[in-house]
Formats: sequence, structure tokens, C-alpha cells
Amino acid sequence: MGLTLAAAVLVSPRHAGAQAPAGDPVLRGRYIFGAAGGCGCHTVPEQAVNTGGRRYDGAFGTVYSTNITPDRETGIGGWTDEQIIAAIRLGRRPNGERLIPVHPYPVFNGMAEADLQALVAFLRTVPAVKRENQPKKITVPFFESVFLPAWLAAFAPRETPPPSAPTSGIARGEYLVRAVSHCGECHTPRTVTMATDNSRFLAGNPKGPEDSEVPNITPDKSTGLTWSEEEIAEYLGTGNKPDGDVAGGLMAEVIQGTRAGYKDLTRDDRLAIAGYLKSIPPVNNKITKP
Repeated sequence: MGLTLAAAVLVSPRHAGAQAPAGDPVLRGRYIFGAAGGCGCHTVPEQAVNTGGRRYDGAFGTVYSTNITPDRETGIGGWTDEQIIAAIRLGRRPNGERLIPVHPYPVFNGMAEADLQALVAFLRTVPAVKRENQPKKITVPFFESVFLPAWLAAFAPRETPPPSAPTSGIARGEYLVRAVSHCGECHTPRTVTMATDNSRFLAGNPKGPEDSEVPNITPDKSTGLTWSEEEIAEYLGTGNKPDGDVAGGLMAEVIQGTRAGYKDLTRDDRLAIAGYLKSIPPVNNKITKP
């Protein structure tokens, strides 16, 4: 979660005090979709939801997010539920091709099976849009055949899925932060291998996604997040900060979401996230531009 200052996007509080939908798998899936920030990586702002095309540059080259609408020709409409879950969790396409971990599958591996099944049920309800995927441009020789498998095996932290998703308290917050909402992908500094440095989990990143400065959200008193749990929950639900400022940049996007976002989380879940953030070890790490 980025708590950065930037272009402002205010959102309205919704579902305060409501419960996460328990029965209808599509509604539950929409809730999980929102907890994942609306899967905004698969949507170019102001364009059709989940149609892909968003550009991501790395040391390996350039990739574009893919169309995950139910279109059978260009999206995931022809994939089985199991194949979609394998792509989310294991980073494998039905043809066996490995995904580039810009899609954070080592982290999504920590999602509970029931949540993944509900998410797939929801994804199938989003309008199908025929939009061809843009080919990736890998510039490092042998990257996908040699370097990526070695990197995944040696350096990429992998979350472990629980038998079922925790339902309350700090355990619930940890599950949401570490797996579903994948907060560490932006807020945890990277090592020289570009893997997340989980010895400094959520301690901020001076050069985050899209060259953004991502703050330290550990409870360190001088360099981290010092807001109260209520203030953190309010921020996640509205984008409003205690000092009167508002969320901006990518954080504003994930709060707002697309079909759903962090703003659609129940107050209990937002408080669970806040409680977990207050429970993790503080890391003194002042974030400044490199």
C-alpha cells in the first residue's frame, strides 16, 4: 500500500461495518478482487476493465499486462477454473509457459483455495472484450529459459497458502497484507537480485513501481507509519489522511480499484490490516529519492 502524496483521488467510504459476503461466490470473488486492489495492473486507466495493455519495464525488458476478460480468443474465456488458478498462484499458462513475475504469483500463492475459486467466478462475470495482447520484449538472452527459473528457485520468497482464509484479527490482517493485497510488492525494499528483502518487510522503497517513492509502513516511530489503527482503516476506506491530505498515485488507484478496490473492504478487515501493520517489527528506514 502506498501512502504517498501525489495527484489526489478522493473516494467515498462504503460498506462501513458491513460483512464480507459469505454465500454468493461471485460477490465473494468481487470482494477478493477489491482486496487485491481491483487487479488494476490489468487495466489501463480510463479503459475497459481487465483488458490488459499496461506497460511494465524491468531490467529484463518490457512486458504488458494481459487481457483477463472472459473473451475466448484474446482473454481467459477458454481457460478452465483450474488453469486460471494455476496462472494466478503458480504463474503458468495452460500451455506451460511461465509468466514474468511482474504478476506476483509467489505472493498470490498464499491465497486460500476458496478465495481463488471465488475470484475466478467473479472474473467470469466481467464483460468480455476482444483485445489482442501486446507481445513482451525480453532483452536479456536466456532470461526465460535460464535466469528466471534460477531466480525463482534461489531468491523469490513464496507465500504458503492456509487451509482456509483467517476470518478476524491480526491473522486476517496478515493474510490480506501478505497475500491478497500483496502490499510487500511495493512497500518492501528490494535486494540486489530484485527480490523483496523480507528482513525489512514493508520498510519502504525509494524506487518503487513506476519510479514512485513508496513509504515505510512499519510502526517505526521516526521513519514509519505512526497513524492510529482507526486512522489507517479510515485511509484505506476513503483515501483521506489524518493531516487532511489524500492518497495519490498507485495507492489512490488500489483504494479506488476498478470494479472494486480497498475502499470496498469491510471496516473489520481494514482494522485487521491496521492491527497487523502495528504488530510487525519496526524498521528504521527513511525513504528519500535515490
